[in-house]
Amino acid sequence: MNKVRSMTRRIVRITTVALVAGGLGVAGLSADTAQAQPAPIPLDAWPGCPNDHPQGPCHWCPGQPLPPTGNHVTNPVVWDNNICHTYYYVWFGQGNVAQNIWDGENPPPPPPPPPPGLINKDNCQQILGMFCPHA
Repeated sequence: MNKVRSMTRRIVRITTVALVAGGLGVAGLSADTAQAQPAPIPLDAWPGCPNDHPQGPCHWCPGQPLPPTGNHVTNPVVWDNNICHTYYYVWFGQGNVAQNIWDGENPPPPPPPPPPGLINKDNCQQILGMFCPHA
């Protein structure tokens, strides 16, 4: 019986050491990741658009590459390629020449914000009680 108990304690100790070492290793990785700095946004990310206002108004003329839509196969820009255009990037589904590009003046406004989630900071305590994170 003592041999079984001794063997069980050894297994528990080895398992505990392995779990603690693994946890410290994961904590070390996450600390490095948290300190990473985002790369700067490249200038001229949207051809034809001003850098300080990339959603528009943008300008395109014949001979220039078509504005990027994310996928020219499933979301092509359909307009007269023989004249210059002033266009805006809009929310997907609001465009008039592509799903996300509005050709002309007065682009549609952004869609309304989505409804609030089931749990927010005002009702968290009522719903989750002591499990509500304090933020």
